[in-house]
Amino acid sequence: MREGSRLRPEPPAGEDGRRGNGRPHRADEHGPPRRPSRGVSPRPTKRPRGRVAKGFARLTGFLATAVLLAVGVTVVLMLTRDGGTDPPETFAAPAATPQAAAKPKTSTRPPGRRLTPAQRASRDSAIKQLRSQGYEPVALADYKPRQSLRVLIGRPKASTGVRGRRAFFFVREEYLGTDAAEPSLRVRVRRQRGGVITIAYRLFSVADKPCCPTAGTATVRFTMADGRVVPQDPLPPVASRLPPS
Repeated sequence: MREGSRLRPEPPAGEDGRRGNGRPHRADEHGPPRRPSRGVSPRPTKRPRGRVAKGFARLTGFLATAVLLAVGVTVVLMLTRDGGTDPPETFAAPAATPQAAAKPKTSTRPPGRRLTPAQRASRDSAIKQLRSQGYEPVALADYKPRQSLRVLIGRPKASTGVRGRRAFFFVREEYLGTDAAEPSLRVRVRRQRGGVITIAYRLFSVADKPCCPTAGTATVRFTMADGRVVPQDPLPPVASRLPPS
């Protein structure tokens, strides 16, 4: 040891030395012992996804996006169809007056008149006359019991083998006769007014088939004179009223 050097006095035994700032000086500068840290297991490494897993994930995301888009489009269409989100305006209906409420509903079609027992008996007598000659009525509506001159179109029964139809005329309950001596294949009642009945005949050409007459239509007016029915217009010949055989 060099001369002139100063030796620091050793602190007294059993006493802790103090630093210059007044804090006690620890013999070891490392502080109190720390608890040993718990052992942490290392995290497992992530396994890389394969192509199948990546493809499935992409497909799931695509399907979810498509479902959301479909729902959105459906909502937009519903709103557009209903005229928007605004609620429809409602108006209070006016109170019905007692007169309007008591008014019954009227039908645009006039109700048909029912026949009286006497009129029904007259029509039944005309039908019986047709059947006695081997014919059946085509339309019962052709018989007008409120007119003096009446008519029924008859078609032959299947058992008779006759071809063609005839117009049967009546004055009240009395039978007058038919429109012609020979029947016609296509004949119908066209008009009934007062004491005049108009009959329409479909005419055939030489090469026509029974289904398809092509020679047009002829109308004949019938009236009653001297207790019998009389045609007011020329009656078409029987060759044109029946198809060529």
